[in-house]
Amino acid sequence: MIKTPEEYFQDQEFETTPPGDKGQFTPAELAFMQKYLGMDQAAALKKLGLEPVQPQAVAAPGLNVPSSAVPPAAAQGKGRPAGPVIEREPDLGEQLRNAPELQLVSFYVGSQEFTVPIMTVQEVLRYMPPTRLPTAPSFIAGVVNLRGRVTPLVRLRDLLGIPSTKENQDQFIVVCRRHGLQLGLMIEAVHTMYRATQDMIDWAIESHLGVNVDFISGLMKSGDELIGIISVDHIVDSVLQI
Repeated sequence: MIKTPEEYFQDQEFETTPPGDKGQFTPAELAFMQKYLGMDQAAALKKLGLEPVQPQAVAAPGLNVPSSAVPPAAAQGKGRPAGPVIEREPDLGEQLRNAPELQLVSFYVGSQEFTVPIMTVQEVLRYMPPTRLPTAPSFIAGVVNLRGRVTPLVRLRDLLGIPSTKENQDQFIVVCRRHGLQLGLMIEAVHTMYRATQDMIDWAIESHLGVNVDFISGLMKSGDELIGIISVDHIVDSVLQI
């Protein structure tokens, strides 16, 4: 069965502040800043001019969280953190394989349709220009301060090996959160919502895809089409290079 994003999100409440988060940087955020900014946390945000952006929610009114709902991140200490230990959540791939039904948000990257599990999604926003990071790999477009959270923006085109054209430009951001890191997936357009049972999912994907399978956890069958399920966990690992 297919539901539009509006039909699903209007009846949902999403928590954008993780449990126990009282405005401090998470270990994953500290690891990101230490790796790509190379300075203490407060100085990094100030030097890059990462003022809080004013996000414009789209296609998901139930996810439009007021900025007051998420307290600003606070610097911890004055020195450079020494290798923060990232607290990993339970394996998402295993959860998806064991769930009787999956709820997926679909979108387009170029002419290709992909999905992400709804449990990883915070909100969908209009594209906002990030602050670029000179030392970051090409698939990281930059970083924004989104409601007090350090949020890298990821070019899915680069990760998936999809050519960019003038006609196909990324106009939206799917904001996801895993393992203490919030990140934005840059997409061309939001498409729809899916509910998929396990008989609609193929987890043996290597023989089907021409795109980079490192970031695809499975394929959903929709009519004659096979739609990739993005692995947010693998993207987080690539951003943090762990």
